[in-house]
Amino acid sequence: MAKTRVGIIVLSGTLDKVLPAFMLGTTAASMGMEVGMFFSFYGINVLHKENIKKIKVSPIGNPAMPMPVPVPQILTVMPGMMDFATNMMKGMMEKHKVPSLENLIESAKALDVKLYPCNTAMQLFGFKEEDLIEGVEKPVGAATFLNFVNQADKPIVMNF
Repeated sequence: MAKTRVGIIVLSGTLDKVLPAFMLGTTAASMGMEVGMFFSFYGINVLHKENIKKIKVSPIGNPAMPMPVPVPQILTVMPGMMDFATNMMKGMMEKHKVPSLENLIESAKALDVKLYPCNTAMQLFGFKEEDLIEGVEKPVGAATFLNFVNQADKPIVMNF
């Protein structure tokens, strides 16, 4: 069987983009594919010990987000709307038994998904290796990550 590698690039630090990245990554790994996730720019916050606790949903410019009552987009910039949207999403996840971000990360590590912090993003935001959660790879550049993906017979790359 041809070797398939899935490369997932996580650029966003919002819950509604990070969750699907981990869902696809863990699903691919459970199907026997090799998976590497590259966390750059705001996505690097997902691997940061403290910043992961602050990952939220942004209702701003997100008209597809379900709200309990119709809300004009202009009101999504009001103070407290991001916390409201995040709590609403987490409540929906719990109600429908969707794993939390923390659970998905643990599943990814258990399935041997490679979590690659972007070296440039770490420098940009002043992060050190000791700031990162346990179980991630050493920080790498884009070329190293792309080499990981391209060493497959069938490379697949996704961007979140």
